[in-house]
Amino acid sequence: MAVVTVAGAATNVNSGLKAMTEGDDTPRRIVSFVKEEHTPEWYAHQMALWRKVTEREPKNDEAWLNLYHATRYHIMFTDEQEDYTPLTAVWKTAHEAIPDSYADYVLTYFHDKFVGIREMDESAHERVLQNMVKAIRMQPDKVEAYPEYVACLMMTGDEELMNDILHRWYESGTYSANLLNYAYNEMVGLEPRAIIFTNGDVDTFSKLILQGAKGLFADVQVVCSPMLHFTRYRETICRQLGISLTPPSDAATAEDYDRWLEKAQLAIIEQTGRPAYFCATAERMPSFADKLYSEGLVSRYSPRRYDNLAVKQRNYEKRYLLDYLFETFVPETYEASAYRLNLNYIPCLKSLIDWYKQNDKARYKELYGMMMTIIRRTENIPDEKKQLYYDEINR
Repeated sequence: MAVVTVAGAATNVNSGLKAMTEGDDTPRRIVSFVKEEHTPEWYAHQMALWRKVTEREPKNDEAWLNLYHATRYHIMFTDEQEDYTPLTAVWKTAHEAIPDSYADYVLTYFHDKFVGIREMDESAHERVLQNMVKAIRMQPDKVEAYPEYVACLMMTGDEELMNDILHRWYESGTYSANLLNYAYNEMVGLEPRAIIFTNGDVDTFSKLILQGAKGLFADVQVVCSPMLHFTRYRETICRQLGISLTPPSDAATAEDYDRWLEKAQLAIIEQTGRPAYFCATAERMPSFADKLYSEGLVSRYSPRRYDNLAVKQRNYEKRYLLDYLFETFVPETYEASAYRLNLNYIPCLKSLIDWYKQNDKARYKELYGMMMTIIRRTENIPDEKKQLYYDEINR
């Protein structure tokens, strides 16, 4: 297929991004690039501004947090080798300036997650997680921190605190209604007690919010595949599923990691015996190629062939809620991700629109119009990429 599915996160930070305002010396709060995209120059400018604040106000938690995030994103978007030495320097300086504070706990958690993962033993990792839980309880209404709060609680498996934060996140109105609609359509066609493998922030958090805040699809187990690398997360998932612990990863290369992840996913599928699905954003492992059957926005793992086109048709016609693709009445809070993720409807439903073209002209016209609307509403992608999607639905 000419068009591949997209994860919604930033893939080209130099295309259609918000540029730095000339002469603007006001420090700006640094939010996830999943919500807002900026140029590397913008992050460098914010690093300089927030560094001045920390020098002037060394006990300012927010200044240290923003300096850390600006530094991390600047490295992410400029350094292919991702040399985190400058990030470590920020963490160490903050740790000395504000020990045992909210920001200290949070930044130490970040350091462990992004930099120090190979430098600490399991007991040290556990202390970091427990200190992060302390930080969550210190500031449970800090909306901008909810993504990291939830990621931490996915590790610890504290379901009561997790559901409390998910409720707060939903009630804050800051999470994308578009992403929640998309997640609903992913999950509404799953079999009871399903397992769904996700790939990152956007496709994981939206499902957890539907479960924890709305009480929907409570019997479904969400498994974030990249997080299976972390022993603590694997322990939590295996405990929740009632299966034995999958072996730790000792992968030295990306290829080694892919092989290990494939084995870990298969172990979960085989030990549970539950229906297993993969999001459109999830990476396809080589041995899964002939065992994954698209049912729309998700693919089901099945060792045996079945009529998945009929399931895809059922999902599209009877289960998906699609009005949000044409019009919404709430501001979009995840501009960098939400509309781009909707492009997945095109490759995921391509076989269905081809079938409609031959067998149901009215449905074909309806689905064709929906796909065209999705492309037109998607911003911050190059015109040539848009054209690929137009070509896909017209070929």
